[in-house]
Amino acid sequence: MKNADRPSWIVPIVVVYVVLATMYSIVVPLFEAPDEIWHYEYIRWLAEGHGLPEPADVGVAPWAQEGSQPPLYYLAGAALTAAIPTANAAAVIRYNPHAAVGDGEAFGNKNMLLHGKADAWPWRGVALAAHIARFLSVLLGAVTVTFTYYTARLALPGWPAAAPLAAMLVAFNPQFLFVSGVVSNDNLVTAVGTAGVWLCLHIANRREPPSVVWVILLGVLAGAAALSKLSGLLLIALALLALFLAAWRRQAWRFLIWSSLVVLGAAILVAGWWYLRNWMLFGDPLALSVMFAVLPPRTVNAGPAELLALAPGIWRSFWAVFGWFNVLASSWVYWVYSLLVVAGLAGWLVGWLGRTAETRRAVRLLSLLLLIVWIMAVVASVVRWAQINYAQGRLLFLVAAPLMTVVAGGLVAIWPQRWRSLVAPLAGVCLAFLAAMAPFLWILPAYAPPEPLPAGTRVPNPTAIRFGDHIQLVGYALARDEVLPGDTLDLTLYWATDAPLDTDYSVFVHATDEVEILQAQRDSQPGLGNLPMREWPPGAIIADRHRLAVPATTHAPARLRIDVGLYDYATGERLLAEGSDRVTLGYVQVPPRPDGSGLPNATRIDFDGKLALAGYELDRRTLAPGERLTVTLWWEVLAPMQRDYVVFTHLVLPPDAVWAQQDQMPQGG
Repeated sequence: MKNADRPSWIVPIVVVYVVLATMYSIVVPLFEAPDEIWHYEYIRWLAEGHGLPEPADVGVAPWAQEGSQPPLYYLAGAALTAAIPTANAAAVIRYNPHAAVGDGEAFGNKNMLLHGKADAWPWRGVALAAHIARFLSVLLGAVTVTFTYYTARLALPGWPAAAPLAAMLVAFNPQFLFVSGVVSNDNLVTAVGTAGVWLCLHIANRREPPSVVWVILLGVLAGAAALSKLSGLLLIALALLALFLAAWRRQAWRFLIWSSLVVLGAAILVAGWWYLRNWMLFGDPLALSVMFAVLPPRTVNAGPAELLALAPGIWRSFWAVFGWFNVLASSWVYWVYSLLVVAGLAGWLVGWLGRTAETRRAVRLLSLLLLIVWIMAVVASVVRWAQINYAQGRLLFLVAAPLMTVVAGGLVAIWPQRWRSLVAPLAGVCLAFLAAMAPFLWILPAYAPPEPLPAGTRVPNPTAIRFGDHIQLVGYALARDEVLPGDTLDLTLYWATDAPLDTDYSVFVHATDEVEILQAQRDSQPGLGNLPMREWPPGAIIADRHRLAVPATTHAPARLRIDVGLYDYATGERLLAEGSDRVTLGYVQVPPRPDGSGLPNATRIDFDGKLALAGYELDRRTLAPGERLTVTLWWEVLAPMQRDYVVFTHLVLPPDAVWAQQDQMPQGG
């Protein structure tokens, strides 16, 4: 137990954290984290001397909505990278037009940007500057880990093993390592906020009134948090609460008055100028109007039901959701962390009910109160953000230290006294091992480009179809010649080029039925998005995999024609292949789904657990002007209906032009 109380615990924890976070910063491809590209663009904007955003910059500057954020992190990043030339920005920053942002089930295109030689080692220009900014984030994460340790020591002095365990729960959280290894202002507000929380606890629990130096430092930290991110404004309120509690304990109300004025004054001196500038330039001190001009809020705020539906995703992304919210860990990982937290909370019940006297001695209730208030305030702000936009787990890192302090305390309390000294080292080894494996199990595979086929490899269905001057389709493989509605069809294309390419062409695969209705489509960058054509080595054969999702409502029976082509996404211009803008590779049969119902086009589309569309029938597949289309729908009742709903049937020209419609009660009312 005594060993667990030694400050030297924090040294190896921080060292291992820095190693892991640096590994994440290298393994994660540049800008493959939520909003990272725009965080970096704001840094580059400042480093190149453009200054803080002006009204004319909104909507046209490359930093998108991030220019509305408080600037402290970006100013620090710009100071570190200003001397690095970034003339290669166009070569490094290439957006993937088919990026599957937010779609964890997507088949490829997990990458928001296209990657290649320009952002590979040895880093140059933009890549070097971005990696320096990433390492700044790593160091800020080390600050968070350190103050998590000292926060837990202050809050739970009677459970020495809780402090290193809390620090490791933060330091070895794969999501924390992921965010700490990328360019994001979350890292600064989390570091400053965690240091500020520790100082609030320190001031509230001192036997003697804190000196003016401590009070000034608290105000500076509160101002720095407010200058890092809008959520940092909450630290000002927590600081005032800590001062009130300190004054209440000693009945020192004069101390409360002067210390509150000092904290507010210091915070205003540090951050007030930015909020005043916003008010003068944009008429909005928080600059939310600037953010919403680029990132519009929801038209209707999310209600309780939707917030509950979003909660599991936010929880998972607190632990291990990588990329642009689209690279998921295995499901067991989320169970492990959830059970860990549940065990920690259960430990408090054991402590309070079974070892009440010991728990009271181990815990500083005033500190615990401050931590709970801080958690509630930040969670409330995240819920509010989820109502008007969309939230992610990283927004809760501002309360990672108090949350993990609570969990660590429970995990320690649940064990008998003689076993507690083993809790931190055993848990730390397991947590660090899982965190170290995460990049290799889930992140690297998501961005791995296909390797060129070995020389002499025989490809299936050899062809010699030439697209443009240099690209050749040398073969293909259709996984099967029959697919049911609702199933997927895999296709591998084998490409080669005889010269370096200067355009990153997109590949399209179309599945079209007998009446020329497009039933399924896939547009992608080659190599599941990970091998754009400008990176293709001449003479090599590239295996390019695609997966077509055939809709569950596909009219059957049908015969689908599989067409393939290339186009420049920027212009829409297709490359010609033997005089045509596409080539046909073959045909696939779509038989009716054998569900035993005997209904035409049997399907099952659930409408909120009340009704299910079980099948449909069209009296014709093509229409001439003035003709009628009869649609028959088969419904299955899943629950008693409390309302008489109207069924609408629309004939739509994509994307949203309604050419004909009928809205009526079932069976004509």
